Amino acid sequence: MTGKYDQLAKEYNAVTIVMVIRDRDELRVRRCLQSIKEQTIPTKVILVDYGSQAENLEWERQVVSEFAPMVNFYEVNENIRDFNKSRALNIGFRQVETKYVLSSDIDIIFAPNFIEEVLKALASRQKSIVLCQKIDLDKEGKEIETHEPSASGSCIGIEVDWIEKVHGYDEVYTYWGREDNDLVDRAVADGYEVVWITNKTKMWHQWHKIAPRPSLKDNIWYYDIPGKPIMRNPNGWGEL
Repeated sequence: MTGKYDQLAKEYNAVTIVMVIRDRDELRVRRCLQSIKEQTIPTKVILVDYGSQAENLEWERQVVSEFAPMVNFYEVNENIRDFNKSRALNIGFRQVETKYVLSSDIDIIFAPNFIEEVLKALASRQKSIVLCQKIDLDKEGKEIETHEPSASGSCIGIEVDWIEKVHGYDEVYTYWGREDNDLVDRAVADGYEVVWITNKTKMWHQWHKIAPRPSLKDNIWYYDIPGKPIMRNPNGWGEL
């Protein structure tokens, strides 16, 4: 395993982080990107803006320019009424050129060895999906709660080839809620082993007001339907 990991570590951008932004505050975004910049392994970021207001797009472009060339920024200009985290992440997935991809949230702060541990876990098994428990911070940045182990969109790492095979996140899920559990369930059903890296690194969730998710009941209803295929979005996925 060591030799395989060493080979991956020598490759610049062995893994790409895909994240979505819509009307977040600038400070949280800067903290997140700075923590990625400080990783022990250089890491590419694909950031997809999905329907932010014009005033927020203005500072987003400035921040992205400051973190270039680490960040590739995509603005989705389609007629967006409802937020769709799944579709936005899929748009980012379609731009990934590395072997591995990590879907995450723009309000996370990563420990400096986070990507290193993700890569070690991915390289340790032929078919693994990597997760990590997040630690909530209060307004002052103090740790207040460690989440129980569960499927979490704050960190899901896997091979890009598998994402392409199953057509990414299921775009039937709108806003957010259960789409991450769904993706992990599909990977497990396809023979992947869940690997937790919580005891080797940390990621912190910055405090913010809870974003609305008016479709949560519909998402739960859809998630609970048995017998759905592993491959979703049969009519196209993540297309700009």
